[in-house]
Amino acid sequence: MTVAKREYVADKFNSRGIHYCMTREGEVFQVWKLCENYCRHVKGGIEKSWRLVAGKLNEADAFTIYNRRTK
Repeated sequence: MTVAKREYVADKFNSRGIHYCMTREGEVFQVWKLCENYCRHVKGGIEKSWRLVAGKLNEADAFTIYNRRTK
């Protein structure tokens, strides 16, 4: 059994300053968003985490969602 490694494809900021990233694992593409939320356990109070916007996509659908979100 082989494990597919996640590969970085592209990342971009939209006009509102939100960071989006597209990755792929083999032939499956995913679109991620960097979120900033309050967390009292983190120094400074802001915790950054990547959240999945859409997953299990083919290349065409992933680029459509990615380009729509990063206008």
